[in-house]
Amino acid sequence: MKGSSDLKKMEDKAGELVALTFEVCEKRLSSARKSLTPPQTALSAAAMNVHHSVETFLAVSRIPDQPEAK
Repeated sequence: MKGSSDLKKMEDKAGELVALTFEVCEKRLSSARKSLTPPQTALSAAAMNVHHSVETFLAVSRIPDQPEAK
């Protein structure tokens, strides 16, 4: 089924995006000398928002367009 194949590709790419987002965030945070700066704190929050947004998008993508007939 093409739809499930497309969804699988999207999940794979979304996983890559989230992994790269966290990687960038971790590199920036590890370079912090003392305490976190406001931009570094915002970057952490943004990374988590990307993660949750992707999870929500994928969950909604799995909902069928049409309710099943009873």
